[in-house]
This record gives sequence, structure tokens and C-alpha cells, in this order.
Amino acid sequence: MSLGKYFLSALLTLSVAGASAQQLIVGGDFATRFDNREYSGTGFPDASKTFFSARLTPRLGVRWDERNTLMIGVDLTQDFGDQSKFLTEAKPLVWYQYEAPKVLAAAGIFDRSKLLGDYGEAIFDRSYAFYHNRIQGVMGQYRTENGFVEMAVDWEGMQSETQRERFRILSGGQYNGKRFYGGYALSLLHFAKTSDPAEDEGVVDNILVNPYAGIRFSACFDFDIRLGYLQGMQRDRRTESGWVTPKGGMLDIRISRWGLTLGNALYVGENQMPFYDFYGDELYSNCLFFGTHDHIYNNTQVSYARRFFHGTLGVKAGIFFQYDGVGMGTQQLLEIDVRLQKIFSKKGKHTDK
Repeated sequence: MSLGKYFLSALLTLSVAGASAQQLIVGGDFATRFDNREYSGTGFPDASKTFFSARLTPRLGVRWDERNTLMIGVDLTQDFGDQSKFLTEAKPLVWYQYEAPKVLAAAGIFDRSKLLGDYGEAIFDRSYAFYHNRIQGVMGQYRTENGFVEMAVDWEGMQSETQRERFRILSGGQYNGKRFYGGYALSLLHFAKTSDPAEDEGVVDNILVNPYAGIRFSACFDFDIRLGYLQGMQRDRRTESGWVTPKGGMLDIRISRWGLTLGNALYVGENQMPFYDFYGDELYSNCLFFGTHDHIYNNTQVSYARRFFHGTLGVKAGIFFQYDGVGMGTQQLLEIDVRLQKIFSKKGKHTDK
């Protein structure tokens, strides 16, 4: 069955079920993103590229007994300028969710935005997070007034003759005090061979843990100062050369007001992508500059981010200056997104979100 027929069939099934269910959920998200990268003066000149795409994600679901939700949807993406087909990608969304005041659990294929952890560019590059926006697996969260802890298993690739097996374990947590906060982010990626025995391929374990602590305060402007540590642990079983353990420290300072932010993130440490020359982007999802060979990466940003119309419309724009010890590169970013959702009760009443 094609994706379109599957989606229409599932919509009809949920619509019929919604007639007798407690609540029917109808929603849709839209996002368009422009990301221009000019890195010719850096150690990564081949990474210069422009990403420009739009995404539409309609969804429909049923909620019962207040805590149980079954949702289906489709993630439609079009790269601007791609004339080869009607849609660049069309990917399904289908998941079950249980939500209580302190607990959230989900299973199936769902949007990555459900994760609360701060999986920054040391784990997920901005464009990677946009184009790989689904979790295919399970997740669970425990939330309190002061913080949260979560874990998710994402099956990113099914092994075949042309595709490697990939699965990732993600975990994050944070505790928020009155001014001070602390937390961690963890990514554990298993990157295995294809099923073609003729290929000379390795099996790589790629682990990165990022504990951090920071302080937030206001003095005319809002300040956020964070100190973090990056510890990588990677092993390529193809070479049997043992574990490589790159490490480094990060200092992130942000000053903001009225949606405007002036920020500087400094990484000092070792190359977090030691096997990039052989495996490339198939293995690594983080920002390329964490693969610096000169033990330094500095990212200075001037950006704007606000939400309007009761949070339904979001605008982000910024310019980023990237320095990797070799030279300076720039990145210009513009994102516009819309989030709409209505919940209909059995009696026909609805609430907007």
C-alpha cells in the first residue's frame, strides 16, 4: 500500500473512532528554513552549502481517558529548486502516547520536538535536526517543577544491502534552581555494516556525553552563562585499534532582550570526529566544526527569536561567525514555523492550542 493510501485509510479509521472517543485532535505544523553556509576560508571548505526547504505536517488523533493518545500524520518536505519530483520526501508519523502530570511515554514514529533535552550542535547540527526530525522507537520522560530526565531509543536505519544498521540511545536531564542549573546530554550511536558481505565496512560505536552547569540572571539584560564538558568514546571495529576518547570544554555566554541575542560559544579540545575521513556524514550528525584539528572552535552569533499570535507563529533569524583555528566562516539562518492544533470533545466543543 502506498503512503498516500495508507494515510487516507488511517485518517478514515481515526475519524470513525473519534465519533465515540472522548476527544478528537486535529493539527498541523508548517516550517520553512533557509540556511546559507559559507565556509571556504575554514578547514571545511567542502561544507559550504545552502539549505532551503519547506515542511508541512498534518496530523489527526484520538485521546481517551484523558491520558492516552493515538496519533497519525505525514511529514511532507520539499527542497526548494528540486524539480525532479512533486515532493522531495513524504514520511509517515504514527505513535501512541501516555501522558500524566509527571510522566510522558511515546512509542512509534513521532516528532523529535517531544524531547526536552538540550542536544546541542555537539550532538545534532541544526540542519541535521531539521531534516531528521523523527524518532522511530520509544521514549520516556519524568518531569517535575524543577527539571526532568528522559531517555529515547531511535532506530535510524534498517540493515540492507545498501543501508547500514543504525540505532541511537539518547538521554538528557536538567535541574533548575532559582539561578543555577545543571544537566547532561548523552548520545550513544551504534553504526553497523550493510548486509552485503563483499563490502569492506566497519562497525562503529560512537558515544558522546555532555555534562554542563550554568547560571541565569537579569541585570538590564538576560544573561545565561554555561560551562560544559564533552567526552567522546569511539571505536572502529574494522581497524581493531581500540577506543578513541576525544575530550574538550565549552563555555557558552548569551546576552538577550526583546528576542535579540548576542552569544559566543567557545570549544577548546580534541577532534570529536576522528573517523570522519572514512565514514563522513553517515556516522556523524554533529556540527562539522567539532571536528577541528586545531583544538579550537568559536561560534559568535547575533540572532532574533520570538513567537507571535499566542505562540502559533515563530520567527528565528541570525548570523553566525564560525572560527576553527584555520579561518572564519559565516552562516545565515532564517526559520518561520506555524503550529496549529484543535481538540474536539464528544459534545462538539473544542479548545485551541
